[in-house]
Amino acid sequence: MNVLKLKSLIWLMAGVLVFSACKDDDTEDPTLAVSSITTTDGTDLYGATSATTVGTDQNILIGFSGTINGSTLGNVKLKNGDNTVASSVTASGSTVTIDPTEPLFGGTVYTVQINGVQSTDGATSGNVSTSFTTAGIGLGTAPQAGNQRMYLQLNGNVVDVTGNAAAGFTQVSYTTDRFGNENSAAYFGGSFGAPGTGDIVELSGDNFLFPSMTYSLWVKIDHADYPEGQSKRVFGIGVERGYFLELGDNGVAWMKVATSHEVSPDPANISFATSWSDNINGGGNTDDLTLVNYTGSISNDIMTSNDWHQIIMSYNAETTMKSIYVDGTLIAQYNLSWNSDPTFEYNMKDMAFNDLSGIEPVVGLDKTLALGFTSSRANTATGWSIYTNEQNTYKGSMDDFRIWNVALTPEQASGLYTAEKP
Repeated sequence: MNVLKLKSLIWLMAGVLVFSACKDDDTEDPTLAVSSITTTDGTDLYGATSATTVGTDQNILIGFSGTINGSTLGNVKLKNGDNTVASSVTASGSTVTIDPTEPLFGGTVYTVQINGVQSTDGATSGNVSTSFTTAGIGLGTAPQAGNQRMYLQLNGNVVDVTGNAAAGFTQVSYTTDRFGNENSAAYFGGSFGAPGTGDIVELSGDNFLFPSMTYSLWVKIDHADYPEGQSKRVFGIGVERGYFLELGDNGVAWMKVATSHEVSPDPANISFATSWSDNINGGGNTDDLTLVNYTGSISNDIMTSNDWHQIIMSYNAETTMKSIYVDGTLIAQYNLSWNSDPTFEYNMKDMAFNDLSGIEPVVGLDKTLALGFTSSRANTATGWSIYTNEQNTYKGSMDDFRIWNVALTPEQASGLYTAEKP
């Protein structure tokens, strides 16, 4: 063979070998694609825009382009903010199902996260994330949403959406809420014929009382359960040494919205005082302390029997203004530092636990929040309001209980009612 031809043939073969080797090196690993993400009722969660009004009882179905290797399902998560939602995640062929352990919170943003799921033939998914919002009222429904320190939806359970509070003792049933949803509001049956038997829920947490704060809740009562001369204690923490709400006398002929405060200035060194705010009776009484008092009949005009109503208490420590709203209407407002005389003892400032008796700690004060009574079962610091001695626990329904560490403005209080009303 001609030497030149032989050299050319060798170089040609080498080029083929080099080319083939380069092609193998550049081949990418096969990719497992996500083809769809839907709920069991067919709502598309993987579209161009985020889905809203997604049912809270739905499972999530994820379609892939290949048969799933079940050992990699730990890479599929349902998230609520930074928290992973407790769920059962299973695979059948090319479909993965996320089945949350509990119903999802209403009005809440959730995110499906997928990364590194593999098929049985070794293909791997990329990083896929899609968010959706559940139907109903949620954490983001409220103004000052980021300053909420507790939010109980009471949809068949006692779970704080913010994650700051945890339910302990729970004796309560569930009923239909103001939107007609079954088992979506708490029902307190009152006392059951003997002291210390009334329905009560206790919650522990880092803090339920702040210098400036707001609480909001919905209640529904039957006036027949509130005969003349009697009252029911709706909720509280430490009774008058913290705060509490009481309704009484033929429905709500009066309301007591008591709050504990530091005294400032404090010329007599008494440290704390209670703003009882128990003249909320529609009488129109005003003085230097009381700036607003509803002049109509609270029982007949506002807190009508067998209807849902929203109650808000908001206290601003900077202005020392305490405001009380029913159904978005300001029915009472107090200036708790109304007296300009520096020797006056009872000007109040920051909300705070009255945990001192003179210079000694108060014995028996328990800082557990109670729904259904003015304090927890363990609290014995107030002799006239000890659970084991009392039968005037709350009787009625309760829903959407929120606590903020800021004072809501009148506009925000009105806006919250508009957002939450049926």
